[in-house]
Order: sequence, then structure tokens, then C-alpha cells
Amino acid sequence: MAPDEQTQQLIDYFSELTLQELNKKFGDKGTSMHKLFERQFKIHYNNYESMLLDDLARRHGVNSLFVMAMDDVMCEVRASFTELKEIVISIYGSMLQQFFEDAVEKMKQSDDSWSAFVEWARKGNEANYINDYFQLEEVDQPEDCFGFDIKKCLYFDILREAGKPELGPILCEYDNIFMSFVEDWIQFTRHETIATGDKRCTFRYCKT
Repeated sequence: MAPDEQTQQLIDYFSELTLQELNKKFGDKGTSMHKLFERQFKIHYNNYESMLLDDLARRHGVNSLFVMAMDDVMCEVRASFTELKEIVISIYGSMLQQFFEDAVEKMKQSDDSWSAFVEWARKGNEANYINDYFQLEEVDQPEDCFGFDIKKCLYFDILREAGKPELGPILCEYDNIFMSFVEDWIQFTRHETIATGDKRCTFRYCKT
């Protein structure tokens, strides 16, 4: 079954940014590598579509399929795991930079930037992670701290089903992109992750 319109728009955006990144990194080889990426992405989508049960699952699941397709491409050029991670995070950075810049600017312009961050994070969690795919639960924290656990991870479930659990930690790096915009006033720690064998992902933010 073909992706719904919103999912297809996201897939197209990933494809566009991937082409730009491959051209930048590999020059004349970029176009042929991109064709391989698109082919592998379609294969992975067809293989794991049964795990994408609704619009929310499809929107999240695209991330795992993207990383698997990029892994296929980078294997062709015998790239290291570090090089794969760097190119994936670079693509995510291009995708999210303006969004994060705008969000952080609004936080800093508010009367209480910390409270604005917590409100922003809670809204994002409610829209994306308080569901059966991630099972997010907030946890009690000291004053000026905010924390939650994720007890299930659709990203990792797909990668594990595909026999590629080692790619999971790459998607964990996604969170550090946002932190690069707020690291001067928010400290982030996450000592446990499902992708590295723990039973939960522990997200902890504290005002500095």
C-alpha cells in the first residue's frame, strides 16, 4: 500500500536532503548513491509496512527506514559506522535547524524560558510519545528539572525486526541536535536507552 500524503511528503523531504548531503560529501557519485537510497528505502517500506499501523506509526517509522536505507548506501562505499552516523545526523540537522532555532528563540523571549521549555517539551511528548509505541511517563524531579522515561521504542522495534539493532543508537543522537541550541542553559542526561539494551530511555533536563 502506498504511503499516505503526509508520510509521502516526509519521505520526499528525507530524499531531497539526502541527495543534497550525498552530493556535498561524494560529489559526482552522489546522484547514483541517491538512486540506491531511494530504491532501498522503498524496499524497507514494503518489508516493514505491517509495523506501521496508523499515521503516527508511519510518521515515526520513516526514521528507522531512512537510517536503514542510508546504511545500505554507506555499506556500498565501505564507510565506517562513525561516518554513517555523521551523515545521518547532518541530514537531521538540516531538516530541524530552523524549527529548533525558532522554538528556542520563542522560549528565550518569554518571561520564564525554563517554563516555556517544559511546556514545549510536554506538548511535543503529548503529540508524539504518549502512546503505545513509546509509552512515555513523566517522573518526579527536583525543582528546575524535568524528566520522563520512554518504556518502548518503535524506532528500535523496527530496526530489531530488520536485524539491524546496532543502528538504534544513531537515532538516539537525534536529541543532541536540539540540545546544541540550549546547552548554555539546559543540561541533558540520558544514562539508559532501549537501543543499548536497557529497559527504558531516561530523559533528564535541568536548568543550569
